[in-house]
Amino acid sequence: MAMYRALYRKWRPRRFEDVVGQSAIVTALRNQVAADRVGHAYLFTGVRGTGKTTCAKIFAKAVNCPHSVQGDPCCECEICRGIDDGSILDVVEMDAASNNGVDDVRTIRDETNYTPSQGRKKVYIIDEVHMLSGPAFNALLKTLEEPPSHVVFILATTEIQKVPATILSRCQRYDFGRIRPQDIAERVLYIAGQEGIELTPAAAGLIARLADGALRDALSILDTCAGSSNHVDEETVRRMAGVTDKSYLFRLSDALQQGRSVAALAELAELRQQSVDMKRLCEEMIAHYRNLMLAALPGGQELLGGVSPEEEPQYLEKARTIPQSQSIRAIRRLGEALEKMGRGTDQRVELELALFALSQPEEAPVPSAVQQAAAQSAVQPFVSAPAAPQPFMAVPRPAAAPAPAAALSQPEPEPAAPPQPEPAPTVPWEAEPVQPAQNAAPVHLPSTPAAAPAPAPAQKQPQARPQSARQHPPEPFAQWPLVLEELEQRDKMLISFLKGTHAFYDGKRVLIECSDLFRDFIRTNKDSQELIKTVIAEKTGIRCGIGPYTPKGQAKQTPALQSADATLQALSAMGVPVIVQEKE
Repeated sequence: MAMYRALYRKWRPRRFEDVVGQSAIVTALRNQVAADRVGHAYLFTGVRGTGKTTCAKIFAKAVNCPHSVQGDPCCECEICRGIDDGSILDVVEMDAASNNGVDDVRTIRDETNYTPSQGRKKVYIIDEVHMLSGPAFNALLKTLEEPPSHVVFILATTEIQKVPATILSRCQRYDFGRIRPQDIAERVLYIAGQEGIELTPAAAGLIARLADGALRDALSILDTCAGSSNHVDEETVRRMAGVTDKSYLFRLSDALQQGRSVAALAELAELRQQSVDMKRLCEEMIAHYRNLMLAALPGGQELLGGVSPEEEPQYLEKARTIPQSQSIRAIRRLGEALEKMGRGTDQRVELELALFALSQPEEAPVPSAVQQAAAQSAVQPFVSAPAAPQPFMAVPRPAAAPAPAAALSQPEPEPAAPPQPEPAPTVPWEAEPVQPAQNAAPVHLPSTPAAAPAPAPAQKQPQARPQSARQHPPEPFAQWPLVLEELEQRDKMLISFLKGTHAFYDGKRVLIECSDLFRDFIRTNKDSQELIKTVIAEKTGIRCGIGPYTPKGQAKQTPALQSADATLQALSAMGVPVIVQEKE
């Protein structure tokens, strides 16, 4: 009794015309053979079961067949039959997964010096070439670049990223794509008919979807199902392949959308009891949410993958109720679980964790500590006035606490001692007005504002904060002319603002008498600030800050220092509620 051959071996294509789903590559290889323009090195890359090794063997027959027709081997001559059964020594097939050492490559390199015994060319097919070691790749480089004229190398790999660039640059590269499900289904139906297997179209479609673009996997599934029963329907495929009706996918997604985590986990436990593979289930869930995401897009139903005509309306209906953001979130979370499964973790636990997380409401992202610190320390742009009208309060004197609300409308009394020039606020080149209080009480003014109100008692004056040990009333800065001379040499723009000005020193900072134009300029020019401080340090040996200086007599008028009528008008314009009481 002859030994049974697996379907994928028995029905391996022998000619280019039998190859399914790789028409562009087949056309290019046939044309090269027909035109006698065969290269010295080829690289076939793609996922498993897409025809890389098969096309390599057909190509090896085509370049050696003396009776090839339009680049296709005849498969009848002695050379073609010898290559098929492995008796022709001119075609050498090596598995790099088990022969990946430098000695194996050196053996091939030495054999290339010998001419073919029967055919026209010696063809070396190295499968899974990415498994070669580094020294083996190095040993192959020179031979691969300049082999003898009678030698052809065909390298096949599923992981092109592991092949060195020096190898890639020496080969003609052909990328084998996944075979379309409809092409796989047609091929499976044809083979089933030739083998006397009763295969239904629905079962063929399910096999094609399960194969995921690999025809070899599809034939293996068909072989498994045919061993159970000669009549293969959709239910047989589900039972033998370990999958169930796709309705469970919709039940899971509905439970997750409704937040019923217990129901989702119970459904998962039931599927596991039916021997459903957890990793495959995770992959199916990802494909399920992908289809939901695409079905919600205009024209996206044309991109649905692995969906039968009966399931397509169901996806279109469900896509209206499930937000795309939820589908995207599910794809990402299930993808993370699938990645962890590949690392050897418990597949059931990883999938349960993913489903439980998807059943919970999505949490708002919490800003990191760095983001929080950046937000708190963000520098606000300089503004010379409040963004919106604020309740009225008097502008406080420098280094003094805000006055009580009862005394806000009263002017400041004259000091008993001779007046001393007062510096501007102690913050360098920032907004001079202090932001008024948000909850200031309405100001009650008398209805007869003809005369200025009497000064408030001295005890109601706000108490000034004690100055630090180094700070004292500002005095004229005698070295300022020397500073101006040096600035004139370094910065003509800067000296145009400062020429003829005076400066004062309070023990901590040099206070510069300046115009509003210069204040606006210096606040936004950090380089100019640093230049002034540098020149002061060079000329005087004093390292200090700088700030604006405005004599008290030239200070800007505030609403509290205006007449009562003007004060009322200013308060009303600012949106502050003003209550006028008639004097009894």
